[in-house]
Amino acid sequence: MIFKKNAVSYGIWALYLMVVGIVLSFLGMAVGGQGNGIPYMALILLALAFGSLALVYFLAKKIIDNVKIKKMASAKAALVEGILVAVLMVTGILLRILMIGGAGEEAAYYEVAKVTESGMQAQLVQGSIYYYLCLLNGLFRLVGNKWMAGIVLQIVLQMLGIGIAYFAVRRLSGKGPALVSLVFLTVAPGSVRDGITYSPKMLYFCMYALILLIVAQYLYRTTRCGGKAFTWILAAVCGILVAFAGYTDIVGFTLAIPLLGLPTLKREEKGTVLWVAQMFLSMLAMAGAFCLLVQLDSVMSGSDFGRVLGAWGDTYCLKGADYTFFFREADYETIPMLVLIALGIFTFMRRKNEEMFSPWVMTLMSITLMRILGIVTPNMNGSYQMYFAMAGLAGVSLSELFVQSGGLAEETVSVPETVVEDLDEEPRVVQPSIGIWPPEPAVSNEADTAATGEAAEKAPTPRQTVRRRTLRRRRQQTETDVPVWESPSQEPATDQGIAEVKDDMAERKQEEPQKQVQLIENPLPLPKKHVKKVMDYPIQPDASLMHYDVEVDPGDNFDF
Repeated sequence: MIFKKNAVSYGIWALYLMVVGIVLSFLGMAVGGQGNGIPYMALILLALAFGSLALVYFLAKKIIDNVKIKKMASAKAALVEGILVAVLMVTGILLRILMIGGAGEEAAYYEVAKVTESGMQAQLVQGSIYYYLCLLNGLFRLVGNKWMAGIVLQIVLQMLGIGIAYFAVRRLSGKGPALVSLVFLTVAPGSVRDGITYSPKMLYFCMYALILLIVAQYLYRTTRCGGKAFTWILAAVCGILVAFAGYTDIVGFTLAIPLLGLPTLKREEKGTVLWVAQMFLSMLAMAGAFCLLVQLDSVMSGSDFGRVLGAWGDTYCLKGADYTFFFREADYETIPMLVLIALGIFTFMRRKNEEMFSPWVMTLMSITLMRILGIVTPNMNGSYQMYFAMAGLAGVSLSELFVQSGGLAEETVSVPETVVEDLDEEPRVVQPSIGIWPPEPAVSNEADTAATGEAAEKAPTPRQTVRRRTLRRRRQQTETDVPVWESPSQEPATDQGIAEVKDDMAERKQEEPQKQVQLIENPLPLPKKHVKKVMDYPIQPDASLMHYDVEVDPGDNFDF
């Protein structure tokens, strides 16, 4: 999904630059072991990082702009993409199976969910954890209280969520970002470790990725058929799904960023009122679904609406600032991911009037802010959603490096949803003179004759068959000297009258000569044969310079 680059986009980019600078500064302070005083190591690392990235960007820009890469056919590109996705998914499954010996759990989920005589002893917990415990309990009822069964479930849930997330990123940002994010999600050590650990994060990630895919499909439809009834229904459905994800865990409300940010960053100028109306419909559906979920929870728990809403607010209230989580969770893959994210500061300028960064930047910053303020809960801290947003932003940053400078987005256009009318070719007939029937056939050129010959080989349509029969009937009437300009009610009723009409027509034919259609010559001048001009200068230039055709970049939109 390509958005228009406007003042809001540049404001988000400035915020993006500031956040990347802060993160690099903290990394410099951590590397230098400096807590107080002037952070010399942080400033040195910040200068070196931005200088190195700027140098890499401009060198890569020079190479990419001068090298023309031949594009593959759509079928071949789809085959290569499918092979890469399959290889990465199989590699991810094998890595998790090989590392299954180091499986563990974040809390006592196994003890709570296993089948006992007294049943599952689940206390009042938030929705995502409760759903996960119910799923584990149902699995243990089928296969028994086996520890490895829960680990296999985690692997299945994570790989399913990664597959859905790939299609969501592909619809939202394209093939390149989807493949880059798939690499981080499948083979990165931190992601593999999360896939073999008892935790409700993978179940919630599946739901999060699925709702993001539906939202991305809605955004895709709004740019092509925004006024269709199904698009309005999809807008309401997206609002309801975002409300459900947010009520289950507050991180789910970050899905509203791409859903409600389209009117601000939309690509086309037309349809603004329509998109704003759909945005308000999504907001109303989101608010109504959230209130309905609170009411349903109050009915099932035997409480009232206010107490349930207050309990939900107490769960996600401010718990104090904490920014050390990033250093605790950082792994080896964090370094290349941060490098690619920082590179996006420069690749943001690759497109002249378009960009794809804003939804990912705002989503990542929103989750980070929730974690810093302590809004999230300890067991559902939004760490994997943050990792997923970082992977998507890194994919966009790297993919934008290979875009031709100032080039427009190349989006695959689906089949137009219009009714194609089957128009029969009408025969070309020259208007005859008054009183003459049948008309003389039109004189056509050689191209028309060839086209007519090719069309004649095909079977005529029913309409053409009726038309030919009508022309044949009229020609037969003319050969029998029956006047075709008179109606049947005006025909003579006796043989004497018919004879008089025949005599009258014969006299007219003798007195008036046959009129023929006079064709005029083509008044337009015919194209002249191109004669190559030769410059007769005393100095003969090199043969390689004797050309006049200027090569134009296919991506150039001639926007000066």
